[in-house]
Amino acid sequence: MRIYFFLLSLVAFFSCSKPNEEQLQTNVLENLQITTDTVIVDVGEEIFNPGMYYQFAKVENKPTVFFAMNQQPEVHEIDLGTLSLKRRIIFDKDGPNRAPRYIQYFDLLPTGEFVLADYATQGIYNPAGKKTMAFQMDPEEFDGMAEDLTGYQFNLTLSPDKRKAFSTPSKNMEFIPQIAESDLVSKNGKLIDLPALELTKNFRTTYSFENGSSTYGDFLGLQKIKNQLFITSSSTSDIYIYDFSSDSLSLRTFDHKLVPPKKTGEFPSKADSQERVQEIGIEISKQVSFNKFFWDESRDMYFRFGSKSNGKNETGELKKGDVYLFAYDQDLNLTGETTLDLKYPPSRAFFHDGKLYSYFVVEENPGFVIFDFKY
Repeated sequence: MRIYFFLLSLVAFFSCSKPNEEQLQTNVLENLQITTDTVIVDVGEEIFNPGMYYQFAKVENKPTVFFAMNQQPEVHEIDLGTLSLKRRIIFDKDGPNRAPRYIQYFDLLPTGEFVLADYATQGIYNPAGKKTMAFQMDPEEFDGMAEDLTGYQFNLTLSPDKRKAFSTPSKNMEFIPQIAESDLVSKNGKLIDLPALELTKNFRTTYSFENGSSTYGDFLGLQKIKNQLFITSSSTSDIYIYDFSSDSLSLRTFDHKLVPPKKTGEFPSKADSQERVQEIGIEISKQVSFNKFFWDESRDMYFRFGSKSNGKNETGELKKGDVYLFAYDQDLNLTGETTLDLKYPPSRAFFHDGKLYSYFVVEENPGFVIFDFKY
């Protein structure tokens, strides 16, 4: 085995600007400093394309993260303690344990099982690759669901007890401010209204062509944190939280001072060319987009990034955008906001031991940029 795990020790300091003192009674990010290190994961003699890592799932309170490959039925387990590839789980392409050919949606259950899904195949699989539960995300499978729902498997997320599936379908390929709740046992389904996220429809545009379409702009997102489902939109800082244990939905709003709490205006919903749909998308991105939430178990805090485009320069290249960081206490009270000197917000990221790990390909190997927040 080739042991070449090492720390690159690329340390960078990011300057941060902060809102006025009167904007937040106590801004925990007022004196924020960030240092970064870049690390490589030891993969031994294994050969694969690390650029194919797509969806991921972090095991809560453990130094373990799973990455699903996006072009083949395979999941990799990485040990963050040793920064090494612990195992490759390769799923069957045919037969009774057949897995999705392209893993578009990936979820980890408390049982250690995986949810794997694409547009055609959905199921639950154990770490040995055996399919333990098959189901079909089709509105016709669930009583109470209209047949004109499309993309019924989008953002597929299962409840911890494996009974309910949540997704973000559209209606006749058009955005709807709702999520689908599908009971995999009773085969009943319903749409959950999200009126605070309805504005999302104003900030997305689609170009349709003969064999498909492309959409730029904002979308709904689903993520599981601490036995809750966070329902977000890039268009607004408002979020809905669905509690799995109480089967209840609540709306949370935030009094941002550094940025507007939501986008304003309207944009064309249809474009007549690929170039035009991209142009409209860039205009939409000139307002702040709000990203997913991160839970830092070491601090009992949530974090969230935001970003804003500044258009293109004279040569047609995108200018450096603005990146924001927001902090919240364990009860989701906004406690801090600041700007960061970053080109983009970290992606495919998660907290471990109080530091934010962002996936990054290093020298043709899996790696992470590790952000250390000091304040």
